[in-house]
Amino acid sequence: MKLKCPGCSKLLQIPDTAAGKTVKCPCGKQLRVPMPKSATGQAPVKRPVAAGATATPRPAAPASASPLGADAGLFDELTETDLAPVAVAPRPGTAPAASSGGGHNPYASSMTEADAAGGAAGNYASQNKRLGNYFLDGIFVQMISFGIGLVVGIAMIAMYGVEMTEQQEATMNLVSSGLGFGSFLFYYVAMEAIFGATLGKFITGTRVIAADGGKAGFGKIIGRNLARMIPFDPLSFLFGDKTTGWHDSISGTRVIDIRKG
Repeated sequence: MKLKCPGCSKLLQIPDTAAGKTVKCPCGKQLRVPMPKSATGQAPVKRPVAAGATATPRPAAPASASPLGADAGLFDELTETDLAPVAVAPRPGTAPAASSGGGHNPYASSMTEADAAGGAAGNYASQNKRLGNYFLDGIFVQMISFGIGLVVGIAMIAMYGVEMTEQQEATMNLVSSGLGFGSFLFYYVAMEAIFGATLGKFITGTRVIAADGGKAGFGKIIGRNLARMIPFDPLSFLFGDKTTGWHDSISGTRVIDIRKG
């Protein structure tokens, strides 16, 4: 027989041998299994009466009587209405989850993907903070590049002297440019991949995350910093979403303000 648990409304399959006994639902609710009703028109089983004894008929129970009294309605046959999913109202300030095409799921989260891990639009770093990151990181990169150029220049003078040929000067410039580009990649890629922030972002309290709110992987960080080389990329903050630049949207990353909220 099938019973509906009054605690969790779960449909339970109860064996007929458990009739009249108390069973326990997986949710912890205890319930008593009703006795099965006799088939319509079936004659009651008579017990043998000893010789000389007169069988005293017992008064029949009312047809509406139930072995469980007032709680009998909990064990009525389930209908389609009972089995229909219960709609869950979204919490204030959150958008309902979109349908997946397979019917409404009442147990789906009412939070949207953009709300995960602090990646909601309200937590995006402001245009002013992005501008501050640009100038601060530019200063730090220039300082690193200047230090590398100084070391390379001293090393070349120690090797070839003050008077160098044009070929030696070209070699020095090539080495300086290569090391400068390497320092640029190391500064942005390594720091954002390991810490999620450059020195400028540490100062302004911002971090790099993936667009879905998770941690930005190494591939996204590489794509993000290669996209920085697009001409006029810094000007992309003047159009459309002023908190997101081209190198953000192309790489699927965002910069959030961890001091908000």
